Amino acid sequence: MSNPIQFKISYDKTTEVIIWLANMKPGIDIYHVAKILFYADKMHINKYGRPITGDTYIRMPYGPVPSGVRDLITENSWLSPKQLEHIKSSLIIDKSDNSYKLAATREPNMKYFSKTDIACLKNSLSEYGDMSFDELYNSTHSEKCYYETDPNEKIDYALLIDDDNPFKSEILENMEEISQYIQV
Repeated sequence: MSNPIQFKISYDKTTEVIIWLANMKPGIDIYHVAKILFYADKMHINKYGRPITGDTYIRMPYGPVPSGVRDLITENSWLSPKQLEHIKSSLIIDKSDNSYKLAATREPNMKYFSKTDIACLKNSLSEYGDMSFDELYNSTHSEKCYYETDPNEKIDYALLIDDDNPFKSEILENMEEISQYIQV
C-alpha cells in the first residue's frame, strides 16, 4: 500500500498498558505482551475505529511486533531518559533467558485508559494470555495484515480491519482522516 495508515504512539499510555498486563499476569513475557496488545488493538479498531496505543507494528519473523512496546521493555537506549526511567521504576524486567519476563512494581495509572481500551485488553488477555508460543505464532501468522506485509516493514492499520466488518469503509475513512493528527 502506498500510504499506510499509521498513528502516533503515546509512550506514556503504552507504558501503562505494559504495567496493566504485568499486573494482570505476573511473569508475562515480551512475546505475550506484544501479541495480546496486537489482538486488543485489532479488536478495538474493528469495534471503535482506533488502536489503543498507536504503536507501530512491524512484520517480524515471530509475528507482528509493536515497536514501541519492544523498545520500552528492552530499554532501547534511543528512548528519552524520562521514558527509560519511567519503565525502569515501574517494572522488574527479568532478561535472564531473553524472554523478558515482567513484574509490575506499581498499579497502572488508569487515567490513560478508556472503558473500551480495558474491555479489549481484558478480552485479548483472556483469549490469548495462556496460549503457548507456538499457538500465538500460528495465530498471528494467519492474520491478513501479517502475510500481506513484506518482512521488516510497517503493518498498515487498514489491514487490521476485518474484511467482513460491516463498518469497514467507515472505519477506514475515519482512520485515514485522523491517524496523522492524533496521538492515542
